[in-house]
Amino acid sequence: MKRKKQWTSMTRLCVLLGLILTGMVSFTAWYLNRPLPAASEGVADTGAAVSETGETLSKPEILQEVPGDPEGQPVQDVLAPEETVGGSRIVNILLVGQDRLEGQGRTRSDSMILCTFNKRTREITLTSFLRDLYVKIPGYGGNRINAAYAYGGMELLEQTLEENFAITVDGTVEVDFSGFAQIIDRLGGVDMELREDEAALITRETGYDTQAGMQHLCGDQALNYARIRKLDADGDFSRTSRQRALMNAMLDAYRDAKLTTVLLLLNDVLPIISTDMSGGEIMGYALELFPMLSGSSIRQQHIPAAGQFRNQTIDGMAVLVPDLEESRELLAQTLMGS
Repeated sequence: MKRKKQWTSMTRLCVLLGLILTGMVSFTAWYLNRPLPAASEGVADTGAAVSETGETLSKPEILQEVPGDPEGQPVQDVLAPEETVGGSRIVNILLVGQDRLEGQGRTRSDSMILCTFNKRTREITLTSFLRDLYVKIPGYGGNRINAAYAYGGMELLEQTLEENFAITVDGTVEVDFSGFAQIIDRLGGVDMELREDEAALITRETGYDTQAGMQHLCGDQALNYARIRKLDADGDFSRTSRQRALMNAMLDAYRDAKLTTVLLLLNDVLPIISTDMSGGEIMGYALELFPMLSGSSIRQQHIPAAGQFRNQTIDGMAVLVPDLEESRELLAQTLMGS
């Protein structure tokens, strides 16, 4: 005679938890594989890009040569294909921030951070490209690098990085500043070490009583911290350093998190961003790269690096003219690793 299976309360609990977990993962898979908004989808298209000061950006009729470009040749003709930073063991995700006003069309990219995952060395590198970099924008001539996004969105910005710095971008994520504050809030805030002058400025801008030292910042506080530029003599160099410090703190906060926690956070954050990646690609990267957080080292740098550029005024613009050869060598060394 067959023995009747006994369902204990613990067995029932385990089955229930298993069903809940299966449902969560199934929902996550469906959610991440649905079509996502493309870059700047839903943003009013004014028919022309606008600059930081609000004027219309039009395509120059005459292409200018960029100082530092070897013999005036396009960079893609100078670099051999195998020198391009990218490939199966390297994943480059470009994070783009926009200071876009409500109802405004696509603007210049205010911040550009390349997040590089080296799967062999298990290193994560955060590289800021300063917005005043003077480079050749394909089809538009010499200009600040942040104009590439205004002229042609993610595709042109990625092409500009590849042709000037031999960087292959695997995917781009764009968020405006209001969205950035929402993301910080949905992640539960972020812990940052603040100076006295930084805390005072954040208090003045947000109305939140913010003190010096280690502070837990909400979205508005974190956004104002990331935008600080005039407290330091080096301006945008220190501003991008703060942005990378924020990214580092956010990555550190989830080093020991469970994968299910991260996937659910992705569900919460995805509606706020624009991207040229599919939901399936994002899911794949999350499953492949998340384990790297535990025990990985995080490197920070900026382009141009110290001693690898000169300050110059071109067409009335104060710009940073990089030594392209030195910049490409530095990126190859730091991102490819050993």
